[in-house]
Amino acid sequence: MAIIKQHQESSVPTAPMELSDVVGYVLEHADDNDLAAIAQAMKSRRTILRMKAAAAVTVQTRVTIDGLSPTYLNGLCGVVTEIVNGRGEQLATVTLDKASTARLAVSSTRYGHLAGRDSHDLRGVPLSCCKVTSA
Repeated sequence: MAIIKQHQESSVPTAPMELSDVVGYVLEHADDNDLAAIAQAMKSRRTILRMKAAAAVTVQTRVTIDGLSPTYLNGLCGVVTEIVNGRGEQLATVTLDKASTARLAVSSTRYGHLAGRDSHDLRGVPLSCCKVTSA
């Protein structure tokens, strides 16, 4: 990556690259090796961001579920009521609020029994899929 290598080799402090510069480089100059390196860097950065986000989640934190499969669970909101250690990651129990419980009840036949309930404990949500939200 010529632009980035040139930037790293310079001993004179320079301003950080602008996003538009990076995108322009990718679109106009990057070869397959550059794209592979960029993809790996993006994957690493996403891992770091997920770990930082997970570290911010504690019991009694209000969260929105994001990045989970099945996708109908994404966007549900509630409060973390328990955190346990799972297989290599921490898992939360999220007590869903009334609106999210109602949405879940109609999103899958598996949860149809929740119709009319005010809350539901959704267990086993990876902390990395819990995005801290304001009240």
